[in-house]
Amino acid sequence: MNITSGIVPKPQKTVIYGVEGIGKTTFASQFPDPVFIDTEDSTLYLNVKRFDKPTSWEMLLQQVDYVKANRPCKTLVIDTMDWAEELCKKHLMQKNGWNAIDATGYGA
Repeated sequence: MNITSGIVPKPQKTVIYGVEGIGKTTFASQFPDPVFIDTEDSTLYLNVKRFDKPTSWEMLLQQVDYVKANRPCKTLVIDTMDWAEELCKKHLMQKNGWNAIDATGYGA
């Protein structure tokens, strides 16, 4: 039998949900050594590290892969996920030749 104690360091995944303007981005900027993937220019008023605004789903994934490979930060913040989702939807529609994301029953 193996018994352990103490803190076991593991990456944490956090979703911060709230109405626009409540301070989600400012809150995330206080996390340990953050770098932002800023999909909607919400960090422009903050003195934080950020990637160029992703213009495609592929670019966003490349930014995530860069963080995984190079560890330029302790916290990766994707701000916001709803805008990232739109990049994903556009990618799927273009890749599959769909006129709309619900062409195959998505979200039904």
